[in-house]
Amino acid sequence: MTYETKVAILGAGVTGMCAAHYLSELLGRESVLVLEAAQSPGGTTRTECIDGFRLDWGPNGFLDREPLTLKWVDDLGLTDSLVRANEAAAKRFILKNGNLVEIKPPPAFMFSPLLSVAGRMRLLCEPFVPQKSNDNPETIWNFAARRIGHEAADTLVSCMVSGVFGGDAKQLSLEHCFPRMAAMEKEYGTLFKALMSKRRANKKTSAMGPSGVLTTFSEGIGFLPAHVAEQLDPRVLFGNGARRITRENKEYRVETSNGDTVNAQYVIVAMPTYAAADALADFDADVAKVLAQIPYADIAVICTGYSREQIAHDVNGFGFLVPRSEGKRMLGCLWTSSIFPHEAPDGSVLLRTMIGGATDPDAVRLSDAQLLDIVHREVHPLMRVNGAPKFTRIFRHVRGIPQYLLNHGQNLEAIAAAEQRNPGLYFAGNAYRGVGLNDCVVSAVRAVERLAADDK
Repeated sequence: MTYETKVAILGAGVTGMCAAHYLSELLGRESVLVLEAAQSPGGTTRTECIDGFRLDWGPNGFLDREPLTLKWVDDLGLTDSLVRANEAAAKRFILKNGNLVEIKPPPAFMFSPLLSVAGRMRLLCEPFVPQKSNDNPETIWNFAARRIGHEAADTLVSCMVSGVFGGDAKQLSLEHCFPRMAAMEKEYGTLFKALMSKRRANKKTSAMGPSGVLTTFSEGIGFLPAHVAEQLDPRVLFGNGARRITRENKEYRVETSNGDTVNAQYVIVAMPTYAAADALADFDADVAKVLAQIPYADIAVICTGYSREQIAHDVNGFGFLVPRSEGKRMLGCLWTSSIFPHEAPDGSVLLRTMIGGATDPDAVRLSDAQLLDIVHREVHPLMRVNGAPKFTRIFRHVRGIPQYLLNHGQNLEAIAAAEQRNPGLYFAGNAYRGVGLNDCVVSAVRAVERLAADDK
Protein backbone atom coordinates (compact mmCIF):
# COMPACT_ATOMS: atom_id res chain seq x y z
CA MET A 1 0.00 0.00 0.00
CA THR A 2 1.13 3.54 -0.73
CA TYR A 3 0.39 6.35 1.71
CA GLU A 4 0.53 10.04 0.90
CA THR A 5 1.11 12.38 3.84
CA LYS A 6 2.65 15.75 4.53
CA VAL A 7 4.69 14.55 7.52
CA ALA A 8 5.99 11.05 8.24
CA ILE A 9 7.11 10.49 11.82
CA LEU A 10 9.38 7.50 12.27
CA GLY A 11 8.91 6.10 15.76
CA ALA A 12 6.00 6.11 18.21
CA GLY A 13 7.94 6.66 21.42
CA VAL A 14 7.31 9.70 23.59
CA THR A 15 9.12 11.95 21.09
CA GLY A 16 7.16 10.67 18.11
CA MET A 17 3.84 10.85 19.93
CA CYS A 18 4.47 14.40 21.14
CA ALA A 19 5.48 15.56 17.66
CA ALA A 20 2.50 13.80 16.12
CA HIS A 21 0.09 15.42 18.56
CA TYR A 22 1.25 18.94 17.87
CA LEU A 23 1.59 18.49 14.12
CA SER A 24 -1.88 16.99 13.87
CA GLU A 25 -3.18 20.08 15.70
CA LEU A 26 -1.19 22.36 13.42
CA LEU A 27 -1.65 20.67 10.05
CA GLY A 28 -4.61 18.34 10.58
CA ARG A 29 -4.62 14.64 11.46
CA GLU A 30 -4.65 13.51 7.84
CA SER A 31 -1.36 15.33 7.25
CA VAL A 32 0.54 13.21 9.78
CA LEU A 33 1.43 9.52 9.67
CA VAL A 34 3.45 7.68 12.33
CA LEU A 35 5.40 4.50 11.55
CA GLU A 36 6.34 2.21 14.44
CA ALA A 37 8.19 -1.10 14.27
CA ALA A 38 6.72 -2.41 17.54
CA GLN A 39 3.13 -3.44 18.11
CA SER A 40 2.44 -0.69 20.66
CA PRO A 41 3.56 2.90 21.36
CA GLY A 42 5.93 4.32 23.92
CA GLY A 43 9.27 2.63 23.27
CA THR A 44 10.53 1.86 26.77
CA THR A 45 7.87 4.19 28.23
CA ARG A 46 5.17 1.59 28.76
CA THR A 47 3.19 0.31 31.70
CA GLU A 48 1.61 -3.09 32.28
CA CYS A 49 -1.00 -3.78 34.93
CA ILE A 50 -0.88 -7.33 36.30
CA ASP A 51 -2.52 -8.63 39.48
CA GLY A 52 -2.97 -5.08 40.75
CA PHE A 53 0.69 -4.11 40.16
CA ARG A 54 1.49 -1.32 37.70
CA LEU A 55 4.79 -2.19 36.07
CA ASP A 56 6.81 0.40 34.18
CA TRP A 57 9.06 -1.00 31.47
CA GLY A 58 11.60 1.78 31.80
CA PRO A 59 11.14 5.28 33.23
CA ASN A 60 8.67 5.53 36.08
CA GLY A 61 7.76 9.18 35.59
CA PHE A 62 9.05 12.66 34.88
CA LEU A 63 10.16 15.60 37.00
CA ASP A 64 7.45 18.27 36.99
CA ARG A 65 9.95 21.05 36.28
CA GLU A 66 9.67 21.15 32.46
CA PRO A 67 6.95 23.59 31.30
CA LEU A 68 6.68 21.98 27.87
CA THR A 69 5.83 18.58 29.36
CA LEU A 70 3.23 20.07 31.68
CA LYS A 71 1.77 22.06 28.79
CA TRP A 72 1.54 18.95 26.62
CA VAL A 73 -0.21 17.04 29.38
CA ASP A 74 -2.60 19.95 29.87
CA ASP A 75 -3.25 20.25 26.13
CA LEU A 76 -4.20 16.57 26.17
CA GLY A 77 -6.62 17.17 29.03
CA LEU A 78 -4.70 14.82 31.31
CA THR A 79 -3.59 17.17 34.09
CA ASP A 80 -6.16 15.75 36.51
CA SER A 81 -4.69 12.26 35.94
CA LEU A 82 -1.24 13.25 37.21
CA VAL A 83 0.04 11.67 40.41
CA ARG A 84 2.96 13.19 42.29
CA ALA A 85 5.40 11.01 44.21
CA ASN A 86 4.65 10.38 47.85
CA GLU A 87 6.47 12.97 49.99
CA ALA A 88 7.70 10.16 52.24
CA ALA A 89 9.66 8.81 49.26
CA ALA A 90 12.02 11.78 49.38
CA LYS A 91 14.54 9.75 51.37
CA ARG A 92 17.20 8.20 49.15
CA PHE A 93 19.95 5.78 50.02
CA ILE A 94 23.34 4.60 48.75
CA LEU A 95 24.83 1.22 49.50
CA LYS A 96 28.09 1.77 51.37
CA ASN A 97 30.18 -1.00 52.92
CA GLY A 98 27.20 -3.34 52.75
CA ASN A 99 24.78 -0.95 54.48
CA LEU A 100 22.06 1.34 53.17
CA VAL A 101 23.04 4.89 54.13
CA GLU A 102 20.60 7.75 53.74
CA ILE A 103 21.75 10.70 51.65
CA LYS A 104 21.23 13.74 53.84
CA PRO A 105 21.55 17.39 52.85
CA PRO A 106 24.26 19.65 54.25
CA PRO A 107 25.28 20.15 56.98
CA ALA A 108 24.15 16.67 58.14
CA PHE A 109 25.90 15.13 55.12
CA MET A 110 29.27 16.12 56.56
CA PHE A 111 28.71 13.62 59.37
CA SER A 112 27.53 10.83 57.07
CA PRO A 113 29.54 7.60 56.69
CA LEU A 114 29.08 7.78 52.91
CA LEU A 115 32.50 9.40 52.72
CA SER A 116 35.57 8.99 54.89
CA VAL A 117 36.76 11.95 56.95
CA ALA A 118 39.37 12.63 54.28
CA GLY A 119 36.72 12.41 51.57
CA ARG A 120 34.51 14.90 53.40
CA MET A 121 37.42 17.28 53.93
CA ARG A 122 38.26 17.08 50.23
CA LEU A 123 34.66 17.89 49.33
CA LEU A 124 34.82 21.00 51.52
CA CYS A 125 37.76 22.21 49.42
CA GLU A 126 35.51 22.58 46.35
CA PRO A 127 35.18 26.39 46.65
CA PHE A 128 38.97 26.67 46.36
CA VAL A 129 39.41 24.43 43.30
CA PRO A 130 40.39 26.50 40.23
CA GLN A 131 37.91 26.78 37.40
CA LYS A 132 38.56 24.66 34.33
CA SER A 133 40.72 26.74 32.02
CA ASN A 134 40.00 25.12 28.64
CA ASP A 135 37.09 23.82 26.59
CA ASN A 136 38.42 20.29 26.16
CA PRO A 137 35.72 17.60 26.54
CA GLU A 138 35.59 16.16 30.05
CA THR A 139 33.96 13.04 31.44
CA ILE A 140 31.49 13.25 34.31
CA TRP A 141 33.89 11.35 36.56
CA ASN A 142 36.86 13.58 35.75
CA PHE A 143 34.78 16.67 36.47
CA ALA A 144 33.56 15.29 39.78
CA ALA A 145 37.01 14.06 40.81
CA ARG A 146 38.54 17.43 39.96
CA ARG A 147 35.96 19.44 41.87
CA ILE A 148 34.93 17.26 44.84
CA GLY A 149 37.55 14.49 44.94
CA HIS A 150 38.02 10.93 43.73
CA GLU A 151 36.17 9.34 46.64
CA ALA A 152 33.05 11.45 46.17
CA ALA A 153 33.21 10.87 42.41
CA ASP A 154 33.29 7.09 42.95
CA THR A 155 30.73 6.91 45.75
CA LEU A 156 28.22 9.64 44.95
CA VAL A 157 28.48 10.55 41.29
CA SER A 158 29.21 7.27 39.53
CA CYS A 159 26.20 5.47 41.01
CA MET A 160 23.95 8.40 40.12
CA VAL A 161 25.16 8.22 36.52
CA SER A 162 24.51 4.48 36.36
CA GLY A 163 21.05 5.09 37.80
CA VAL A 164 20.11 7.73 35.23
CA PHE A 165 22.00 6.63 32.12
CA GLY A 166 22.93 3.05 32.91
CA GLY A 167 26.32 4.43 31.98
CA ASP A 168 29.94 4.65 33.03
CA ALA A 169 30.78 8.06 34.50
CA LYS A 170 34.35 7.63 33.27
CA GLN A 171 33.13 7.48 29.67
CA LEU A 172 30.18 9.89 29.47
CA SER A 173 30.44 13.56 28.55
CA LEU A 174 29.65 16.04 31.30
CA GLU A 175 28.69 18.77 28.84
CA HIS A 176 26.06 16.62 27.14
CA CYS A 177 24.77 14.51 30.02
CA PHE A 178 24.66 17.31 32.60
CA PRO A 179 24.94 20.57 30.67
CA ARG A 180 23.64 22.61 33.61
CA MET A 181 26.47 21.35 35.79
CA ALA A 182 29.07 22.31 33.20
CA ALA A 183 27.43 25.72 32.81
CA MET A 184 27.50 26.31 36.58
CA GLU A 185 31.28 26.05 36.69
CA LYS A 186 31.67 28.26 33.63
CA GLU A 187 29.41 30.95 35.05
CA TYR A 188 30.30 30.89 38.73
CA GLY A 189 33.74 29.30 38.87
CA THR A 190 32.79 26.82 41.62
CA LEU A 191 29.76 24.68 42.36
CA PHE A 192 29.56 26.14 45.86
CA LYS A 193 29.24 29.69 44.51
CA ALA A 194 26.67 28.52 41.97
CA LEU A 195 24.56 26.87 44.66
CA MET A 196 24.73 29.90 46.93
CA SER A 197 23.71 32.18 44.09
CA LYS A 198 20.78 29.97 43.14
CA ARG A 199 19.68 29.72 46.77
CA ARG A 200 19.58 33.50 47.02
CA ALA A 201 17.22 33.48 44.05
CA ASN A 202 15.24 30.45 45.25
CA LYS A 203 15.51 29.24 48.83
CA LYS A 204 14.19 25.81 47.79
CA THR A 205 17.24 25.10 45.62
CA SER A 206 18.90 21.93 46.87
CA ALA A 207 22.34 20.43 46.59
CA MET A 208 20.73 16.98 46.63
CA GLY A 209 19.90 16.80 42.95
CA PRO A 210 17.66 18.19 40.20
CA SER A 211 14.60 20.19 41.11
CA GLY A 212 11.06 19.00 40.60
CA VAL A 213 8.84 16.23 41.91
CA LEU A 214 8.68 12.84 40.20
CA THR A 215 5.27 12.60 38.55
CA THR A 216 3.34 9.88 36.76
CA PHE A 217 -0.27 9.11 35.82
CA SER A 218 -2.89 7.20 37.74
CA GLU A 219 -2.57 4.49 35.07
CA GLY A 220 1.23 4.59 34.97
CA ILE A 221 3.65 6.59 32.84
CA GLY A 222 2.97 4.42 29.78
CA PHE A 223 -0.53 5.88 29.70
CA LEU A 224 0.82 9.08 28.11
CA PRO A 225 2.05 7.72 24.75
CA ALA A 226 -0.75 5.13 24.68
CA HIS A 227 -3.38 7.84 25.09
CA VAL A 228 -1.93 9.94 22.26
CA ALA A 229 -1.71 6.92 19.97
CA GLU A 230 -5.36 6.15 20.65
CA GLN A 231 -6.32 9.73 19.86
CA LEU A 232 -4.40 9.62 16.56
CA ASP A 233 -5.73 6.26 15.41
CA PRO A 234 -5.61 5.24 12.54
CA ARG A 235 -2.70 7.57 11.74
CA VAL A 236 -0.26 5.38 13.67
CA LEU A 237 0.83 2.20 11.89
CA PHE A 238 2.17 -0.42 14.31
CA GLY A 239 4.42 -3.30 13.28
CA ASN A 240 5.40 -1.21 10.29
CA GLY A 241 8.74 0.47 10.91
CA ALA A 242 10.82 2.45 8.43
CA ARG A 243 13.38 0.34 6.59
CA ARG A 244 14.65 2.61 3.82
CA ILE A 245 14.49 6.35 3.18
CA THR A 246 15.14 8.00 -0.18
CA ARG A 247 14.24 11.32 -1.77
CA GLU A 248 13.11 12.29 -5.24
CA ASN A 249 11.68 15.53 -6.59
CA LYS A 250 11.76 17.16 -3.15
CA GLU A 251 9.64 14.38 -1.68
CA TYR A 252 10.77 11.71 0.74
CA ARG A 253 9.95 8.09 0.14
CA VAL A 254 9.88 5.73 3.14
CA GLU A 255 9.77 1.99 2.55
CA THR A 256 8.42 0.04 5.51
CA SER A 257 8.94 -3.39 7.03
CA ASN A 258 5.49 -4.44 5.76
CA GLY A 259 6.34 -3.53 2.20
CA ASP A 260 4.34 -0.30 2.24
CA THR A 261 5.52 3.00 0.81
CA VAL A 262 5.01 6.40 2.43
CA ASN A 263 5.54 9.57 0.42
CA ALA A 264 6.01 12.69 2.53
CA GLN A 265 7.20 16.26 2.24
CA TYR A 266 8.75 16.15 5.72
CA VAL A 267 10.23 13.35 7.81
CA ILE A 268 10.89 13.42 11.56
CA VAL A 269 13.29 10.63 12.51
CA ALA A 270 12.32 9.74 16.09
CA MET A 271 13.49 6.14 16.23
CA PRO A 272 16.69 4.80 17.85
CA THR A 273 19.82 5.87 16.04
CA TYR A 274 20.86 2.34 15.10
CA ALA A 275 17.52 1.85 13.32
CA ALA A 276 17.77 5.29 11.72
CA ALA A 277 21.29 4.44 10.50
CA ASP A 278 19.99 1.38 8.66
CA ALA A 279 17.12 3.30 7.10
CA LEU A 280 19.34 6.18 5.93
CA ALA A 281 22.33 4.13 4.76
CA ASP A 282 21.50 4.45 1.05
CA PHE A 283 20.28 8.03 1.25
CA ASP A 284 22.94 9.77 3.38
CA ALA A 285 25.83 7.44 4.22
CA ASP A 286 27.67 10.11 6.21
CA VAL A 287 24.96 10.71 8.77
CA ALA A 288 24.12 7.00 8.84
CA LYS A 289 27.70 6.28 9.91
CA VAL A 290 27.48 8.84 12.71
CA LEU A 291 24.14 7.51 13.92
CA ALA A 292 25.42 3.94 13.93
CA GLN A 293 28.33 4.94 16.17
CA ILE A 294 26.18 6.28 19.01
CA PRO A 295 26.35 3.51 21.62
CA TYR A 296 23.51 2.24 23.79
CA ALA A 297 23.59 0.57 27.19
CA ASP A 298 21.71 -2.67 27.79
CA ILE A 299 19.69 -2.89 30.99
CA ALA A 300 17.33 -5.32 32.69
CA VAL A 301 14.50 -4.18 34.98
CA ILE A 302 13.34 -6.83 37.46
CA CYS A 303 9.98 -6.12 39.12
CA THR A 304 9.27 -8.15 42.25
CA GLY A 305 6.20 -7.98 44.45
CA TYR A 306 5.86 -9.03 48.10
CA SER A 307 3.42 -8.90 50.93
CA ARG A 308 4.40 -6.15 53.39
CA GLU A 309 4.98 -8.74 56.10
CA GLN A 310 7.77 -10.30 54.06
CA ILE A 311 10.00 -7.21 54.29
CA ALA A 312 11.50 -6.30 57.65
CA HIS A 313 13.42 -3.25 56.40
CA ASP A 314 11.73 0.15 56.42
CA VAL A 315 10.57 0.90 52.87
CA ASN A 316 9.80 4.54 53.58
CA GLY A 317 11.90 6.06 50.83
CA PHE A 318 12.72 6.24 47.14
CA GLY A 319 15.18 3.36 47.04
CA PHE A 320 18.93 3.01 46.77
CA LEU A 321 21.81 3.19 44.30
CA VAL A 322 24.90 1.01 44.30
CA PRO A 323 28.43 2.30 43.60
CA ARG A 324 30.46 -0.06 41.42
CA SER A 325 33.04 -0.24 44.22
CA GLU A 326 30.54 -2.27 46.28
CA GLY A 327 31.10 -5.25 43.98
CA LYS A 328 27.40 -5.85 43.24
CA ARG A 329 25.78 -6.52 39.88
CA MET A 330 22.65 -4.49 40.64
CA LEU A 331 22.75 -0.78 39.82
CA GLY A 332 20.04 0.07 42.29
CA CYS A 333 16.57 -0.69 43.54
CA LEU A 334 13.48 1.55 43.52
CA TRP A 335 10.82 1.13 46.19
CA THR A 336 8.05 1.73 43.70
CA SER A 337 5.11 1.15 46.04
CA SER A 338 6.52 3.79 48.40
CA ILE A 339 7.06 6.31 45.60
CA PHE A 340 3.64 5.71 44.04
CA PRO A 341 1.45 3.71 46.45
CA HIS A 342 -1.28 3.32 43.84
CA GLU A 343 1.03 1.12 41.74
CA ALA A 344 0.74 -1.88 44.10
CA PRO A 345 -2.20 -3.55 45.85
CA ASP A 346 -2.87 -2.63 49.47
CA GLY A 347 -0.56 -4.50 51.82
CA SER A 348 1.97 -5.18 49.04
CA VAL A 349 5.45 -3.92 48.24
CA LEU A 350 6.70 -3.48 44.67
CA LEU A 351 10.46 -3.25 44.06
CA ARG A 352 12.22 -2.50 40.76
CA THR A 353 15.83 -3.64 40.55
CA MET A 354 18.07 -2.47 37.69
CA ILE A 355 20.88 -4.75 36.52
CA GLY A 356 23.34 -4.29 33.68
CA GLY A 357 24.28 -1.01 32.06
CA ALA A 358 27.50 -0.03 30.34
CA THR A 359 29.69 -1.49 33.09
CA ASP A 360 27.95 -4.90 32.94
CA PRO A 361 26.79 -5.36 29.34
CA ASP A 362 26.33 -9.14 29.58
CA ALA A 363 23.76 -8.98 32.39
CA VAL A 364 20.80 -8.36 30.09
CA ARG A 365 21.41 -11.77 28.49
CA LEU A 366 21.16 -13.68 31.75
CA SER A 367 18.20 -16.01 32.13
CA ASP A 368 15.20 -15.05 34.24
CA ALA A 369 16.37 -17.44 36.92
CA GLN A 370 19.85 -15.88 36.97
CA LEU A 371 18.48 -12.34 37.22
CA LEU A 372 16.12 -13.33 40.02
CA ASP A 373 19.01 -15.04 41.77
CA ILE A 374 20.88 -11.71 41.77
CA VAL A 375 17.84 -10.06 43.34
CA HIS A 376 17.71 -12.84 45.94
CA ARG A 377 21.44 -12.56 46.76
CA GLU A 378 21.85 -8.79 46.62
CA VAL A 379 18.48 -7.17 47.37
CA HIS A 380 16.83 -9.58 49.80
CA PRO A 381 19.53 -9.46 52.51
CA LEU A 382 19.58 -5.64 52.46
CA MET A 383 15.79 -5.37 52.63
CA ARG A 384 15.56 -8.31 55.05
CA VAL A 385 13.12 -10.15 52.82
CA ASN A 386 11.59 -13.37 54.09
CA GLY A 387 10.78 -15.82 51.31
CA ALA A 388 10.45 -15.57 47.56
CA PRO A 389 8.58 -12.77 45.79
CA LYS A 390 4.88 -13.37 45.21
CA PHE A 391 5.11 -11.73 41.81
CA THR A 392 7.88 -11.24 39.23
CA ARG A 393 8.12 -9.56 35.84
CA ILE A 394 11.34 -8.90 33.92
CA PHE A 395 11.90 -6.35 31.18
CA ARG A 396 15.05 -6.51 29.06
CA HIS A 397 16.17 -3.49 27.10
CA VAL A 398 18.88 -4.43 24.62
CA ARG A 399 20.31 -1.12 23.39
CA GLY A 400 18.02 0.59 25.85
CA ILE A 401 19.69 3.89 26.83
CA PRO A 402 21.84 6.02 24.48
CA GLN A 403 25.25 6.99 25.77
CA TYR A 404 26.75 10.45 25.22
CA LEU A 405 30.50 9.91 24.96
CA LEU A 406 33.17 12.59 24.67
CA ASN A 407 32.66 12.82 20.90
CA HIS A 408 28.94 13.51 21.26
CA GLY A 409 29.33 17.16 20.37
CA GLN A 410 30.87 16.15 17.05
CA ASN A 411 27.98 13.75 16.47
CA LEU A 412 25.45 16.53 17.05
CA GLU A 413 27.30 18.79 14.61
CA ALA A 414 27.28 16.06 11.95
CA ILE A 415 23.56 15.43 12.47
CA ALA A 416 22.79 19.15 12.23
CA ALA A 417 24.79 19.27 8.99
CA ALA A 418 22.70 16.39 7.62
CA GLU A 419 19.53 18.32 8.39
CA GLN A 420 20.93 21.32 6.54
CA ARG A 421 21.77 19.38 3.39
CA ASN A 422 18.49 17.45 3.47
CA PRO A 423 15.71 20.03 3.84
CA GLY A 424 12.60 18.60 5.46
CA LEU A 425 14.50 15.95 7.44
CA TYR A 426 14.61 16.35 11.24
CA PHE A 427 16.16 14.24 13.98
CA ALA A 428 14.53 14.07 17.41
CA GLY A 429 14.59 11.77 20.41
CA ASN A 430 16.56 10.75 23.47
CA ALA A 431 19.81 10.05 21.63
CA TYR A 432 20.73 13.70 21.21
CA ARG A 433 20.17 16.16 24.06
CA GLY A 434 18.83 14.23 27.03
CA VAL A 435 17.50 10.75 27.79
CA GLY A 436 14.58 11.63 30.08
CA LEU A 437 10.91 12.01 29.19
CA ASN A 438 11.15 15.79 29.56
CA ASP A 439 14.07 15.80 27.13
CA CYS A 440 12.03 13.83 24.62
CA VAL A 441 9.22 16.37 24.81
CA VAL A 442 11.63 19.28 24.36
CA SER A 443 13.20 17.51 21.39
CA ALA A 444 9.80 16.88 19.82
CA VAL A 445 8.65 20.47 20.25
CA ARG A 446 11.93 21.70 18.81
CA ALA A 447 11.43 19.56 15.69
CA VAL A 448 7.80 20.69 15.32
CA GLU A 449 8.76 24.36 15.58
CA ARG A 450 11.50 23.99 12.99
CA LEU A 451 9.19 22.13 10.63
CA ALA A 452 6.48 24.75 11.05
CA ALA A 453 8.95 27.53 10.30
CA ASP A 454 10.14 25.72 7.16
CA ASP A 455 6.56 25.15 6.01
CA LYS A 456 5.71 28.85 5.87
